[in-house]
Amino acid sequence: MFTFLKKIFQKGELRHKIIFTLGMLFVFRIGSAVTIPAINSAKLSSGLETTGILAIMNMLGGGSLERFSLFSLGVSPYITASIIIELLSMDVIPTLTQWRDEGETGRKKKDRVTRYVTVILAAVQAFSLTYAFDKSYGILRESTPLSYAYVVIIMVAGAMFAMWMGDQITNKGIGNGVSLLIFTGIVSNLPTSFITVFNTLVVTNQGTQKLVMGALNYGLFVLLYLLIVVFVVYNEGANRKIPIVYATNSNPMMRTKDGTHMPIKINTSGVIPVIFASSVLATPLTVSQLIGNTNVSNMIQKICTYNQPVQYPIGFVLYLVLIVAFSFFYANLQIDAEKISGDLRKNGGSIPGVRSGIETQNYIKKVLNRVTVVGSIFLLIVAVIPIMIPVIWKTVANSAVTLYGTGLIIVTGVALETVNQIKTHLTRKEYRGYIRR
Repeated sequence: MFTFLKKIFQKGELRHKIIFTLGMLFVFRIGSAVTIPAINSAKLSSGLETTGILAIMNMLGGGSLERFSLFSLGVSPYITASIIIELLSMDVIPTLTQWRDEGETGRKKKDRVTRYVTVILAAVQAFSLTYAFDKSYGILRESTPLSYAYVVIIMVAGAMFAMWMGDQITNKGIGNGVSLLIFTGIVSNLPTSFITVFNTLVVTNQGTQKLVMGALNYGLFVLLYLLIVVFVVYNEGANRKIPIVYATNSNPMMRTKDGTHMPIKINTSGVIPVIFASSVLATPLTVSQLIGNTNVSNMIQKICTYNQPVQYPIGFVLYLVLIVAFSFFYANLQIDAEKISGDLRKNGGSIPGVRSGIETQNYIKKVLNRVTVVGSIFLLIVAVIPIMIPVIWKTVANSAVTLYGTGLIIVTGVALETVNQIKTHLTRKEYRGYIRR
């Protein structure tokens, strides 16, 4: 490990990229800790209840929402806007579909539209959150239109600045900027999570026998956590390789073939299905909590509460079904079998034993769907872990475990991707010319 770190800082360009990335992440964490001036800190210290979709936003921002900081919204509006634009690009809006096929020029146009949509979503989210929390907790010092406008403008500016920092990290730093900002927010709560569990299992127990049992339970908790990390890392790196051969000579009499492969990840859709499923159920649940205790809200609670399988089994089962459905939907959205088949035909590539054209397209779809079955099972296991552990293991029922489930997949995926990029930079050879100083 120390040799790896030494090699990193010996490379001048890579060293500058890493220092720039760490500097941006440091600024993001400072902004996440600074509360907006118009917010009543005393109301925040009493503890805001972030449930449903608000809990997801709070987790992705490292607790910035419950502090109502400058980066309360984080990069959530940008992620939502990106997903919306990508979905609309799938033959829904012809202009966006055309931009998708224009290469780099089309990508820049889509990025510009995504930023406009981000501003709109950030403004809507900022006003909705400020209004809801002010009515429930009275977080504003003065509940005036000017105060609302002031807080909303700061939250929107924070979301756009966070998006800009993510772009700067991607272009000038190392790794995917937006993913690293989310990674930093989740990991920042890791020490607090382990301290909370330690206090619950060890510190609060009095007596030698209870203290020993608490220490053993805490050791079991840490071991379980490490096993989950290993499980996630193993599945995140697993893929199915489809062999591809290319003709390397235009002369039919002298034609040779060069072989390669096309990897399809077991978990092609990443953490998106879990976030989608929880968001779909959490949004009406959050609205029902705001409208009060009525027959409609009680019905919504029975159907949409997914994190209490004993009390609300319908919501729990619906949550699992949505994860599987979104897994297949997003996997086929990410991998366009028709486009891949067309590209292979244009470049003289083919899959051994499969004819070019429609048969290649169907073969890729079949492999993708089979792989997605395994990937969806993996997502179900990871998503169920944080829900079932408190049911099975009553001792840690009230402990905050930040990195289980969704957060753990995000952290592991981003860490693996960043390390791979660093290794790629390390393997590059530097050629020094005679006039280089």
